[in-house]
Amino acid sequence: MPDSPWPAPPAGICPLPAALEVEVAILGAGIHGAALARELTLRGVSCALVDRGEVGGGTSQWSSQLLHGGIRYMLTGDIRQMREGLAERATWARIAPRRCRWEAFWMPRRFWAEGLAHRVGIGLYDHWGSERPGWPPILALGPVPRTDFLADPRSAGGPFQGATAYADLITWDRELTKDLAASSTASLLDFHEPEGFEDEAGGLTVLRLRDCRDGRLRRLSAQRWVFALGPWTDGVMSRWFGETRHRLRLSAGIHLWFDAIPGCDRPWAIRRPQGRILFVIPRDGLLQVGTTEREVEDGWVPIVAAEREELLGALEANLPAIPWRQLPIRSEELGVRPLVAAGGNTTHLSREAILEKYHRFPNLTLVLGGKLTTARALMAQLATDLTGLRCETSTTSPLTLWNGHSPPIR
Repeated sequence: MPDSPWPAPPAGICPLPAALEVEVAILGAGIHGAALARELTLRGVSCALVDRGEVGGGTSQWSSQLLHGGIRYMLTGDIRQMREGLAERATWARIAPRRCRWEAFWMPRRFWAEGLAHRVGIGLYDHWGSERPGWPPILALGPVPRTDFLADPRSAGGPFQGATAYADLITWDRELTKDLAASSTASLLDFHEPEGFEDEAGGLTVLRLRDCRDGRLRRLSAQRWVFALGPWTDGVMSRWFGETRHRLRLSAGIHLWFDAIPGCDRPWAIRRPQGRILFVIPRDGLLQVGTTEREVEDGWVPIVAAEREELLGALEANLPAIPWRQLPIRSEELGVRPLVAAGGNTTHLSREAILEKYHRFPNLTLVLGGKLTTARALMAQLATDLTGLRCETSTTSPLTLWNGHSPPIR
């Protein structure tokens, strides 16, 4: 991981004027902020997208990189959230086919009864998620043939007797976020540090910003404001408005990346205690494994040795034929999930989101919680709430590929 979530600003000068005025200002250029910018553009509403770093440069690059219904929700009984995710999975496959790849995930079973439960549960998961645009016919679902299972080196010497395959979608989340921004006409104020707000008559009116590239000051005026700041929400609300309320609880999970292992061709999803899933996914010429679960206090925390040890121990217990501790770790990453605050262990908290109208400023909405898969649908709802306009093409209009530059200046 880099030393900071905020990379050094690039060379060059931001071409935007010193004063801008838009209908909606969005703070946070992660998956939610970028998705909202696209939704507003589809409705013909002017907006600005503000971030102290780059588009998709925070937690949007440290997720599990899966667009899924949430196979774990089958275990917890949250069927409504699972079906919502499955519907959105199909939408992503339609609008972002160049950033998504269908895969047949193998969920291994330890004994016959568990295999029966998998076949029933996974059968329902794939039935409810039967809309799979662009599904490769070569990928097989359902019971994995025993010869195929035994040919995978992960099956040797471990507790598993077989596996059931289910469908899910792999993505590249950072690129997906950038494509959403490129699909908007937002005035992009990346690498801009907020310095203070002005308000009148109980509403926010102006945000003063400093360009991290050259130190220039800008003034952004807007009628409505949206904070889509992910795990940094509570800290920002405390710093800017003196808030003491904690709206979120933060759960960190790590991924480790190893060299690809011959024969490990399909991604595995292994059930763990407390409803967690251990993923072992071949992608981009490497093998990605994760994840862990640790409650943290900030959106940027280092990986601790206990997390690596816990993940390596889980790999050894479940897949003992692979010499995990002898394999060099090519890279590692830690993502922080913003979960809506509630009691109990974060493992059991929902990934659902809340759109909160801020009591002090009626023209400010906070995006709390949420996840990659349902970000577009949530922001479509918010855009409709803000504008009173619906947009049916949101689920069908292909994304514009990010070309390495900011969206067009409007």
